[in-house]
Amino acid sequence: MLSKLPSVMPSSKPKVQIRFEDEDFRYLEDWAKSEFIPITQLCRQLILKAAEQRKLEQERST
Repeated sequence: MLSKLPSVMPSSKPKVQIRFEDEDFRYLEDWAKSEFIPITQLCRQLILKAAEQRKLEQERST
């Protein structure tokens, strides 16, 4: 008898789609594998870190 898996509600968070050149994608994919995380999580971390740095730079310049 198969047990039913709990249903997962889709996220209502905004999302984006990014396209990469093959070489860039392979680099990011290898990096993500070395960190044992999905490439989507690596890209999210990189984007959020860049946004945080930009916010800090903007705060310093005002």
